[in-house]
Amino acid sequence: MNQIVQNPTTPATFTAGTATIGEGPRLIENRTMFNKGARPGKLSTLHLEEVRDLLRRQSEAQEPVSYDRSADQLHLDFQNGRVTAQFLTRDGLDPEVMLVHKNAYDQLSRTVLPSRFGNGLLEQAELGATGEKLSTMSWALFSQGSDKPVKIRSVRTRDADGTVRRMLRSQHSQTFAEYDNLRFVDDLLSNAPELANMPVLEFKVTDTLMRLRFCTEDVGAFELNKPMPIIEAYNSEAGRRSTILTAAIWKLICTNGMQTFSEKDTFRWIHSGNIQRISDGVASAVENLQTKARGVVKLYNEALDVSIDDAFTFMTRELKKEKLTKEQINRATAAIGHEWNAPGDTLATVIDATTLIAQEFDMFEQANIERAAARMMQRGLAAADNGRILVHA
Repeated sequence: MNQIVQNPTTPATFTAGTATIGEGPRLIENRTMFNKGARPGKLSTLHLEEVRDLLRRQSEAQEPVSYDRSADQLHLDFQNGRVTAQFLTRDGLDPEVMLVHKNAYDQLSRTVLPSRFGNGLLEQAELGATGEKLSTMSWALFSQGSDKPVKIRSVRTRDADGTVRRMLRSQHSQTFAEYDNLRFVDDLLSNAPELANMPVLEFKVTDTLMRLRFCTEDVGAFELNKPMPIIEAYNSEAGRRSTILTAAIWKLICTNGMQTFSEKDTFRWIHSGNIQRISDGVASAVENLQTKARGVVKLYNEALDVSIDDAFTFMTRELKKEKLTKEQINRATAAIGHEWNAPGDTLATVIDATTLIAQEFDMFEQANIERAAARMMQRGLAAADNGRILVHA
């Protein structure tokens, strides 16, 4: 259970100093806490109760605490190679020195600093002791006008030297509703018994996002290169994504996934207001998504029978429409001939190549690329004439 600390003080006048803390990264980058389930070609599943138990132990170790403060009550120190945080009290700086996650820094920067100035302070701090001091002073100066209350969330974590310290993980508006991963899984177990009995193909948690992938069919029906209907679940405790349930497909040979292309087939709840509405919506969402997931499999199987006269050109053109980066498009086109893809130059081949390279990116970007592949499939099926796409017609 999260502890909430209310705003107890008026900001004190601050004089720059240095915090005593061990060596380590300037900001804590996103880390993977859990990554369990199947691997390419090797089926391994969990039960949702196992997921709940792992999340419960994690919550007990992290001891989440939320602070209702304004940004002008938070001092950031860029000195000694780290960014550390301390709250200001009437008597000066609170003695607890906290680490800062990059996600929290980015969110706080948008509250305190001019646009894109957060990266400037980090770059300035890399110039040496003088740069670090100037960045510390600049933050203190800009934060003086940030007196609007916000919610700052923290957890306990292990630092580079093994010391357990509190870390600022995220910053939110006062309307943010705390709906954590453990609560989500508890709600799935309580309100969606069908989902609770489905095997979990993937359970992945980072500092900022959780993803679960459930198989809606009997795992005994798995074949290496056969697409299977799944339901994907997402939640972010750090303000990076809504709570989501969506239909998708998944293949064991490569563990590629691909979400539905339709937003109508995705259930999304923002972290605001009464979170009971999420609990209430889970059951009907799961029942609906089982049918939708089978529909995505049907479309993929149709794509297996659609040939393309120039897969490279088709793929490049379609992924540019999705505004993928040049690097992502180059990686995807280079993967067209991968052995894990559907054979030949078919619409399914380019879909497989795109979802394959999606796994090279973090979960946020991976989901974007997979959704792009689904929309490419939709357009390709619509454009096919007698089972062919003629790029150069």
